[in-house]
Amino acid sequence: MKKNDFDKKWLDFLVCPKTGQKLIYDGKKKILLTKDKKISYFVTDGIPRLIDD
Repeated sequence: MKKNDFDKKWLDFLVCPKTGQKLIYDGKKKILLTKDKKISYFVTDGIPRLIDD
């Protein structure tokens, strides 16, 4: 794992702040998605940005 990669072990603890759904990580797009894939969040330098832009 590179220094700026998202550490997938955090998926055990992270949930969507809007819906409370578990999140899944898309490594190609570097985003976190809700299980239903309706909401996404950017991951910047390995840090999830769980805010509305």
